[in-house]
Amino acid sequence: MKVLMKETETESYRYTEIPIPEPEDDEVLIRVDAVSICGSDIALYKWNEMARVIATIPFIPGHESAGTVVKCGPKATLPIGTRVGVENHFYCGECYQCQHGLREICSNMGQYGHGRKTMHGGCSEYSIISQKFLYKVTKNLSK
Repeated sequence: MKVLMKETETESYRYTEIPIPEPEDDEVLIRVDAVSICGSDIALYKWNEMARVIATIPFIPGHESAGTVVKCGPKATLPIGTRVGVENHFYCGECYQCQHGLREICSNMGQYGHGRKTMHGGCSEYSIISQKFLYKVTKNLSK
């Protein structure tokens, strides 16, 4: 599949090809239908001080994306064809903050599209995400 990749701590992204990943456990493979560019994606490209704090190389950028489920791991239950939005903050569910309803400040936070606990992001043809970080899109806003 074609992806945009951040591989070095320099001002760069690289357009390349990698194998389509296989979903495991509760992971879902989505075909990425939409991705947007955020100010942090520019910082990540430039690899400035903010990028050094929020990202871990290597990764596929694009933390604001949506897609369609095309394959599921053995523990995932979303039907094929389900349209989903991706939560970009990967909370652990086990730390003090998560246990007290404060997932948005999880002390073990991963982040989609920033290389934190996953290399995947939306600047790709397909992406792997744990089912718990997907939200069903129920209305077609393009009409």
